[in-house]
Amino acid sequence: SHLGDWDHEDVYAANRSVTHLVFMGMGEPLYNYHNVRQAIGILTENDGLRFSKRRITLSTSGVVPGIANMARDEVDVLLAVSLHAPDNALRSSIMDINRMFPIEDLMAACVDFGSKPAKRITFEYVMLDGVNDSLAHAEQLAELLLRYKIHSFVNLIPFNPWPGSPYATSSNNRVHAFLKVLEGYNDPLLRAAVRWPKGRDIGAACGQLATPS
Repeated sequence: SHLGDWDHEDVYAANRSVTHLVFMGMGEPLYNYHNVRQAIGILTENDGLRFSKRRITLSTSGVVPGIANMARDEVDVLLAVSLHAPDNALRSSIMDINRMFPIEDLMAACVDFGSKPAKRITFEYVMLDGVNDSLAHAEQLAELLLRYKIHSFVNLIPFNPWPGSPYATSSNNRVHAFLKVLEGYNDPLLRAAVRWPKGRDIGAACGQLATPS
């Protein structure tokens, strides 16, 4: 879809097309499910903007009932899940939501949502030095996703610290070693890559979970 008929104030923006959309941010899209589903309909329907469903991603922290609603309502866009750990104990220490929706329930919801080679579920994994970045963690992560037979894309994101952050960034060597473990499974169900950060200088990089304020 080309949305070039939108008004732009500068020449640079006017010469660009909107090619991909992501529902994400400090808010959780699936806690606003009704409005998000309605927005996706407007974006994708023939009477709307006719935007490709394969160019829309909904990113969630792992709200299981919301993912179930998407499956029930056949909201056929791409799904990204903030995972960040391969087991419940570790994930609960990083993400409180895991206490409500543990990994087993999350994986089952992802299975019900459905995946295939052209519709992989992205699993976001922020790399935290000495917390979730061991080679054993990489093995556990691969085995978790393969056990549920999910067509997965693991997005490894080096953590972006802020002043006072309790976490530190995994070294580049550790990130590459983690990736190599995942790739070593050589299974068509599992794909992985590193998302190298941009925007650190303005406190707006991926993997930055908070700001000083």
